[in-house]
Amino acid sequence: MPRFVLTVVAGLLLLTLSAAADQPPPPPRIGEAGPRTGTTNRFGSGTLTRRSDASSAQTRPFGSGSITTERRPDGKTVTGNTQKFGSGTITRWSDGTQTRTRPFGSGSITEERGRDGKTTTGNAQKFGSGTITRRSDGSSSRTQPFGSGSIERDQPGRKGSSARP
Repeated sequence: MPRFVLTVVAGLLLLTLSAAADQPPPPPRIGEAGPRTGTTNRFGSGTLTRRSDASSAQTRPFGSGSITTERRPDGKTVTGNTQKFGSGTITRWSDGTQTRTRPFGSGSITEERGRDGKTTTGNAQKFGSGTITRRSDGSSSRTQPFGSGSIERDQPGRKGSSARP
């Protein structure tokens, strides 16, 4: 399962709940390979993220939370339902994985749990006019405002770290 599917929800939920398209787009999920870039813009009542690796994510409000549909480069889709959970959010994915995000200092902490129980933790903080997220698997994401939306740059982590099939 690619890393971008788990973490995408954390970023996109923040976008949807705040109703601001200039918030950071989701960083890659566990297992995401190769560096990539992407742009996030408003799309209807939600947001749409398109990436250079041919993947995309669409988030829209649903009840008190949001629904995210993540399309991978191979064309497969995974759907996540995000709801408030304590001071943060939790996203449950159709593939059995989940993502939890909570405030931490001036940023946030995201825990991505795979079907195998392995967890990757990410720390997002302000960086210039945008944000930078560094994860326990060595991967990172930088996001900055771009036009009416935002642009992301993702870098993969160490080979073989926390990757799931």
